[in-house]
Amino acid sequence: MFKLNFKDILQNKKFLKAFSVVAGLSLWLFVTSSRPIVVEERIPLKVIVPDGKTILEESNPLEIIVKFKGPRLYLQGLRPEFLGPIINLSRGAYKDRDLLEVQVKESDFHLPNGVVIEDFRPKSIRLKLDKKVVRKVQIIPVYQNKIEEGLKLMEGKITPNTGLIEGPQEILKNIDVILTRPIDLSGLNGQGEFPVPLEAPEDRVVVKNPKLMEATFQYDIRSLSSNMQFEKVKIRFLSSSGDFTSDNYFVRVQVQSTDGEGSLNDQDVQVVADIPEGKKGEFWVDLKTILPPGVQLTQLLPKKIKVRVK
Repeated sequence: MFKLNFKDILQNKKFLKAFSVVAGLSLWLFVTSSRPIVVEERIPLKVIVPDGKTILEESNPLEIIVKFKGPRLYLQGLRPEFLGPIINLSRGAYKDRDLLEVQVKESDFHLPNGVVIEDFRPKSIRLKLDKKVVRKVQIIPVYQNKIEEGLKLMEGKITPNTGLIEGPQEILKNIDVILTRPIDLSGLNGQGEFPVPLEAPEDRVVVKNPKLMEATFQYDIRSLSSNMQFEKVKIRFLSSSGDFTSDNYFVRVQVQSTDGEGSLNDQDVQVVADIPEGKKGEFWVDLKTILPPGVQLTQLLPKKIKVRVK
């Protein structure tokens, strides 16, 4: 059996060449990863405001642009969101003040070992605080595109129709409503509902309710045609006796609008069967229609029905 001892391996030229390449590459990677480099990051500045207060104005965005210096290996794994300063305005010199100039110091940053700060900006941020309030406002639907010709929006309802917003008192005093995203009316017909997202009123304003930032839009869109037909209108029976049967419980109704505003649905058309008081046996009852003003009956099938009263 062919065997190589340690001495044979060391004397093998191919092995020595391969070992040299691997050792050189490892040394190069180590030197490269250890060499200091400089990177620039945007670090969020976290501000803790006193209870009942909120930020109304700020001279700069709440972030710090920082140049870090350190080994490449360390800087590649930086998590900027965990490095930034935390400024507590309810303590120390900031307490009970609404106009502030917050000083940012290098010692406020949370740095890993081997990483230093070369420079950062800004080094101060001016803040204005205001009272945090909650206000009840109306939710108003916003429509886009027209309803198809011959149709009319009889009712557009938003549920809930009010919401709660929270933010600086100075801003909220000028906000009376929350608007929906544009509601596309094209292609809608009949009755239905669907969720509609709400528009955020302002950057510093939070919608507390509805929490999902959406409302339900309920619509009732009807035809403007002057001639309308309802195939299955339920008969309303007027009787002091509940012990009766009929050959018909639904009728077909055709109506015409005399003023050109024939916007109806089957709930607007009532058909009544008035069963005479105390009458027994089998007999015919005439049907009567109750229609909205400006609407007249053109056809009723059947016009009377047979009932049986025990």
